[in-house]
Amino acid sequence: MLKLLLGGGGSAEDERPIFERFAAWVGASGSVLYLPVAAGQAGGAYLDWISSALTPLGVRHIDMWTDLAGHVPAEINRHQAIFVGGGNTFSLLHRLRATGFDQALTGFVRRGGIVYGGSAGAIVMGRDIATSSHLDENAVGLADTAGLDLLGGDSIWCHYQSPDDGLIRAYVARTRSPTIALAETAGVWVRGPGQYVLLGSEVVYRFTPDGKQQLA
Repeated sequence: MLKLLLGGGGSAEDERPIFERFAAWVGASGSVLYLPVAAGQAGGAYLDWISSALTPLGVRHIDMWTDLAGHVPAEINRHQAIFVGGGNTFSLLHRLRATGFDQALTGFVRRGGIVYGGSAGAIVMGRDIATSSHLDENAVGLADTAGLDLLGGDSIWCHYQSPDDGLIRAYVARTRSPTIALAETAGVWVRGPGQYVLLGSEVVYRFTPDGKQQLA
């Protein structure tokens, strides 16, 4: 069983049910590695934010890396949980690949490690990150947009609103990749490929070539 949590990119209050599940798994004795690397240099300002979000839920040990340079992938195994924040999805995937952390993170998830991904951090867990093209600039010139593919072939669309439906349908028609649409107050626990437990206050939709379906 996987312990992979994905949030739609809202505030800590928007995603409180997801954070509560994450914190319950981590516990008071567990260590969280916070990776706001998708946010670039702004990531350094986020330690107070992550502490204010998780400490009241019982998480006591949080380590933050704003850059993967100077670290080796094996270091993530010193922690019980990893929290991958939002920002530019193309930059995040580029940095993960360039440092080998993409494979390390994939292995961590598949071994049952606790992982939360929000916004860009959620999108990279899916089949393809081109779902972020309407929001994020590909300033790093990433040609291969394949994500970590931890959802059994589904891609992730964050910050979902109903006017996005046309864009999502066009993406699915072009790529043939089913896509999970997460509003900012929605989230899912991915128990395994194609196995979702809904969290948050919004409904979650899955778009396929056959249409739009609400997940039960």
